[in-house]
Parts: sequence; C-alpha cells; structure tokens
Amino acid sequence: MRSGAGPYNLGGLIAGSLKTLDLERRIKEQTCLLVWDEVVGEQVAAAAQPEFVRDGRLFAVVAKSPVWANELGFYKSEMIEQLNRRVGGRVLKDIVFRVGRPARARSQDSGPEPVETPGPEGIPLTDAELQEIEAVASQAAPELADHVRHVLESAARVEKWKRSRGWTPCKRCGVLQDSPCGECPPCRMRGK
Repeated sequence: MRSGAGPYNLGGLIAGSLKTLDLERRIKEQTCLLVWDEVVGEQVAAAAQPEFVRDGRLFAVVAKSPVWANELGFYKSEMIEQLNRRVGGRVLKDIVFRVGRPARARSQDSGPEPVETPGPEGIPLTDAELQEIEAVASQAAPELADHVRHVLESAARVEKWKRSRGWTPCKRCGVLQDSPCGECPPCRMRGK
C-alpha cells in the first residue's frame, strides 16, 4: 500500500481541486446572495435585490428608481464591508446596481409575512450526508481535512437551502437558479 505519494495521493488531489475550483470563495459569494436582506435591512431589501455574484462583484437590481440606484451607490462600501463580515471573508469587492425588475419581485400586499426559516448555516445535514463528507475529508492531508470538511458541509447546506426554496437547475449549465425563465443570470447574459 502506498503512503500518500504519486498519483494515488487523494488528499493532494482534493486540496488541489479545492484551490483550482476556489470553492470556499465561491460558496461565500453565493452566501452573500442568501444573507442580503438580513444584512442590508428591510428598506434597502424592498428597493434592491441581488441577482448574482461573479468575480467578487455582486450585481443587484434596483426596482424602485434610478434615484434609489444612485442613493445606494453612496452606501456601497458599507454594504460590501457588512456582507464580507457576515460571510467571514473578503469575497466582495464591488456591488453593481442597475435599474430594472428583480427576478424575485417583492409584493408589499402579498399577505402575511413568511415564516422565518433558517439560513444555510441552520440547515441540518443527514447522517448519510455527513458520513459521505467525512469519507472525502478523511482522504485529504491531515492539515486540510478540517478545511475540506467545512467547505463540503457549507456547500451541502447551501444546496439544500436553495432546493428547499424551489431553486432548479439552469437549463444551460445546471447550476441551481431561481429565475422564472429557468436560466441562471450568467447564462441569460451570454444568451442575449
């Protein structure tokens, strides 16, 4: 039996894959979308909703007016700081506001407030999911095992959170999305 050398070093492969895919940063970027309402507050959330994050830039749609988009620009650096603090890392560098209609339009008179549901960090994982994660993490180098475990657990929770809210795979790329047209924002932009 080989001891972690050569092409059979699964820990090295996992560590390399995590770095190559930059999963932890990408998970934190997506978490910014999930915690937006909580971080920016009710008034801003009623005026602007995030659509997607790409390369540290969060793209948000401002439904109210160009004046609101301009006003929000003054608070951009504070929002970036608060979102980065909330997700535990410096992942956002910019927020781009545009005037339009959010994919998830809010309605002020849509009835009673929805029941508070946990964010991704509150989503429980099943024993089977935890065992699968542990099996992968145990193959990583000892100094990376906790990091691999954390990233995989976060990814599993974010995916379960999205699925519990009706997100479906994008028709083009398969990433979970929640737009009425069935395509994620990056694919919609490429398709235009």
